Amino acid sequence: MEKISVLTREQIKAKLRSKRPGKVKESGLKPASVLVPLISRHSGWSLLFTKRSDSVESHKGEISYPGGMIEQGESALAAALRETYEELGIEEDRIHVLGELDEILTFSGFRIRPFVAQLSWPTPLRPNPGEIGSVHILALSGFADPSLFKTENWKRNNQDYPVYSYEFPECRVWGATAKITKNLIDRLELGNTPVE
Repeated sequence: MEKISVLTREQIKAKLRSKRPGKVKESGLKPASVLVPLISRHSGWSLLFTKRSDSVESHKGEISYPGGMIEQGESALAAALRETYEELGIEEDRIHVLGELDEILTFSGFRIRPFVAQLSWPTPLRPNPGEIGSVHILALSGFADPSLFKTENWKRNNQDYPVYSYEFPECRVWGATAKITKNLIDRLELGNTPVE
């Protein structure tokens, strides 16, 4: 995992911006966006995730990125930044956007635009207890470890739909969050299988 530990912020930004993000063509989906927060620590790059509380309306207890619905008149990036503040109390001046990943669609009918950003670290976190059960910081190198990666094929509109998961000892990252993360790993050329 030497390749990951030596990646610089500028290299990550260049790789993210070298390709235009893919767009979902299906219509009638609810627009949403998420922030994919990268943290640089002495041990290397990590990703910050939230575990949704048991009191949220959907996806209770699941691992996710901060984000949510895009409100009327709001840009996708503004929504991701607003949701990050509402969920974790992270101020916008602590967030440095590096680029954007491919849009994805979810089984629950959302079209998600993911924005990758580096957080100034350390930064104070104030998780909203109504939305966030806990925060997980996982090494980026773990997502390039093929032994932690699994794929299942589900059906959506009579077509095969790959569902990814990463099985860490402390938590399971799966579904939309895993698909976004796999796209990041592929864009940074740290994995060896393409996102479908």
